[in-house]
Amino acid sequence: MHAHSYSNIWEIILGSFGDTYLMIPILFTLYFILEYFSHTKQLDLISFLKISGPMGPLAGTILGLIPECGMSVFVTSLFLTRKVSIGTLIATYLATSDEALPVLIANREHAIYIFYILGLKLLIGVTSGYIIDFLLSQKFYEGKAPEIKSSRAIEIDVELHRTRYMEIIIHSLKRTFRIYFWVFAITVLIASLFTLTHSEEIIETLNVNPILEIVVTALFGLIPNCAASIAIAQAFLHTGLSLGATMAGLSSGAGFGPIVLFKDGEIKTSVKILLLTLLCAICWGLIINFTY
Repeated sequence: MHAHSYSNIWEIILGSFGDTYLMIPILFTLYFILEYFSHTKQLDLISFLKISGPMGPLAGTILGLIPECGMSVFVTSLFLTRKVSIGTLIATYLATSDEALPVLIANREHAIYIFYILGLKLLIGVTSGYIIDFLLSQKFYEGKAPEIKSSRAIEIDVELHRTRYMEIIIHSLKRTFRIYFWVFAITVLIASLFTLTHSEEIIETLNVNPILEIVVTALFGLIPNCAASIAIAQAFLHTGLSLGATMAGLSSGAGFGPIVLFKDGEIKTSVKILLLTLLCAICWGLIINFTY
């Protein structure tokens, strides 16, 4: 019996590797492009978007769509120094998908879903941002402006203008294998659950209770770790997680932005913003499932 169990586990590991190893060169290419962009074009983009003006929610959404958690950190820093509105901040949070987009792109068989998700993310971020600014009259941060020196914050200085190719390659490789580790681990976990447990019953319970499915996924998405967004993307691809629940989970996840918000901002304001982001994510999940 033990030998049979070990055999099953070994088959799961080999099968998971066979299903995922082709992602490595695709992930590296994507991350190399992103690293190069962050070293050379970041200042130009931020200046072009004019994120502090009336186009703030649109600009914040565009920044959030870039699969780089530092964007949500950057906009959080601007919010805490009263340069952008709460609508712009929440638009950025809702549009942020952390590492889910590269994972979906790297799964070539399901890469078409990336267009649906990007389109929905754009709609969710822009619409929510402008509605929130309208209802709150473009409310800005009212707490004490901190000296933001978070290690996660994007450092915008002359160093961005120096293109260090070896450094870019090293960072891209590190990021590629860090994300691939999570993809592989979650793939093994999902396969193990299906093989060794009765997880189908749990999934069926969530599938027949769409509201519960959306709320649970949205709450799970709040975890400030790339593993959460990767797990949601993998669940969407392999376990039948609904599109509404997927979008709710990917919309509530805001990268490391909320960490900086709670670290440098007032707790009361931070809690309100996080709850408002969660509420928007759940509402959009319900709308998508109802109309899809």
